[in-house]
Amino acid sequence: MRLLFEIFGQTLRTLWAHKLRSFLTMFGIAWGVGSLLLLVGLGEGFRSGNRKQFDELGENVMFVWGGRAPALNGSFTSLRQYYLTYRDYKDIVTQCTDVKLAAPVISRGDVRAVSDYFQSSGQVMGVPSDFNQIRYLPINEGRWMNELDIAQKRAVVVIGDEARRVLFPGWPAIGQTILMNGIR
Repeated sequence: MRLLFEIFGQTLRTLWAHKLRSFLTMFGIAWGVGSLLLLVGLGEGFRSGNRKQFDELGENVMFVWGGRAPALNGSFTSLRQYYLTYRDYKDIVTQCTDVKLAAPVISRGDVRAVSDYFQSSGQVMGVPSDFNQIRYLPINEGRWMNELDIAQKRAVVVIGDEARRVLFPGWPAIGQTILMNGIR
């Protein structure tokens, strides 16, 4: 037991004799452990954030965009612009039996919305009535568009909470999205 106390005492005397080296060693160990904890925490936060965003998109969702064909050696159609059409959508619905639901989306970012109070701009999307079955779009008040709205060509729009706050500041805060009928 006395040998153990001697070893412990000698360790403390050596640490005291070399204070700067001891401090720098302890600081290096603490810095390494802290850096490791920070990196692991950032990685886990990034992973859980991505998972949450993907969960909001929906399950088993695939996006298809038009674009340019890749450059292939000996190909005359490389770098040619390809546009998706409504016929492409219909072909996917009729010929791709593994596709449960498909929805064409027309999106514009240069549309300006004006109300009696303010004006705003943002992204506007034209979607079919079954779009909410593909994408996760919670509605706290009102309802989503339906087939009757489309058949009767009703002026219907679903707006988000931020657009509601900017364009209609007097309206009560009723949730994330609302449905407005009779838009002119």
